Amino acid sequence: CIHHLVETQVQKTPDAVAVQFDGQALTYRQLNSRANQLARHLRELGVGPEVCVGVCVERGLDMVVGLLGILKAGGAYVPLDPAYPPDRVAFMLQDSQAPVLLTQQKLVESLPAHTAKIVCLDADGACIGKLPDSDLAPTADPTNLAYVIYTSGSTGVPKGVMIPHLAVVNFINSMRREPGLGPEDILLAVTTLSFDIAGLELFLPLATG
Repeated sequence: CIHHLVETQVQKTPDAVAVQFDGQALTYRQLNSRANQLARHLRELGVGPEVCVGVCVERGLDMVVGLLGILKAGGAYVPLDPAYPPDRVAFMLQDSQAPVLLTQQKLVESLPAHTAKIVCLDADGACIGKLPDSDLAPTADPTNLAYVIYTSGSTGVPKGVMIPHLAVVNFINSMRREPGLGPEDILLAVTTLSFDIAGLELFLPLATG
């Protein structure tokens, strides 16, 4: 699975910088620990294989922690751009049957009506931070969903495209070989999380150090 690639890299370079944003940074150990704590919280809420979790957050360190935490919990993330029209967000939450929504406190009031359980990565951070930070026993396997990305709907009703772990891991392993990536490289993640190439921009460097 995707997160297993990251966990392997954590063991190799725990103190190296994994992600940085706006003057802030997390090492591989810090990122992994926070994601493990979030994953435990999500499992307490029923997240596991084939369970979708909405992600409506602004770009930043919390976004990466959130994605990795969902994968470690065994679930699949559904990116919801905060700039999306409320009707589209409401449709995606309902269509994906996401029982949990990761967001930030300042975005809660702008969300449309929904039935998902809200987890605020900032406001709930202190509570989540009290949970154990060791790696979790795996529940998902490579055939399980990693994420679901919705089409624009320009030709009709938006459709959720379901991406399993094995497809992303195959892509990452291919890109590691050609054109190749090493510890001295830095990747700039510029794509919106709602576009498929974002998975490569984020997880390829995390899986290669």
